[in-house]
Amino acid sequence: MKQKTTIILVFCVLMFSACKTTRTVSKPATLPGAPVINNAVVGVIDQVNKNQPRFQTANISKMTFAFEMGERKVNVSASCKIKKDSAIYISVQPLLGIEMFKAELTTDSMRVFDKMNHRYYVVNYDYFYNRFGVNVNFYSLQSLLTAQLFCIGKQGVIADSCKLVPTSDGKNKIEYQNNNMMQSTVLSPLYVIQQVILKAKNSNYQLETNYADYTLMNGVSFPQAITLSATSDRTKVACEFSILRVDFNKEIRFSPTNPDRFTRGDIDQLLKK
Repeated sequence: MKQKTTIILVFCVLMFSACKTTRTVSKPATLPGAPVINNAVVGVIDQVNKNQPRFQTANISKMTFAFEMGERKVNVSASCKIKKDSAIYISVQPLLGIEMFKAELTTDSMRVFDKMNHRYYVVNYDYFYNRFGVNVNFYSLQSLLTAQLFCIGKQGVIADSCKLVPTSDGKNKIEYQNNNMMQSTVLSPLYVIQQVILKAKNSNYQLETNYADYTLMNGVSFPQAITLSATSDRTKVACEFSILRVDFNKEIRFSPTNPDRFTRGDIDQLLKK
């Protein structure tokens, strides 16, 4: 599962926001662990949608990124720009603010620039399904990194395919699955997304994302801590993003990197490293 874990090394340079609500709700009457009828699923999904962050642009100008795999530990500074349903740009600056790595995600592809080695890599999202059996697209990544409800591999939520499972501590869990993946989203009693777990059906691969320390920033409730943990048969990778400064709904300029200054590399070679 080394290759799947390496995919997370690429994705971990992504990241990002979430939501919080001040509403109170009663504890579900359904017994813990019992699936809830579809009408209840629709109702909970509606509540989550109402409480999700509402923004068109987000500029995380200051954050730290901690990465750990085995004995390797790295702490770097990073930044991220998001234009909803359009683009996600992530910049990593490990040395004195000098950009060494950049990932540019659009709706149809991802471009990864290794500026230190003057190489870049291009891949569309079908690649990850064809090569690794992982259903992922731009909208799934955007939702995962902004703590919004989604069904993996789809654009939006397919309510008829979701199952609601209340838990003994007053929370709800929304479950969804397709031919290759199982997805579990844990909500607080206030319908705030706290955790998303993605599991592969045909392997021990799992990606867990946790959101914590919600703070109201520019009118949007936003988690200051986002932790991703990817595990497989032999490897565990952990990434933690600490959000220090973010602005919402302000004009952002996206400047695509000119690939002419780089040598195009083979994404398969990158994933083998």
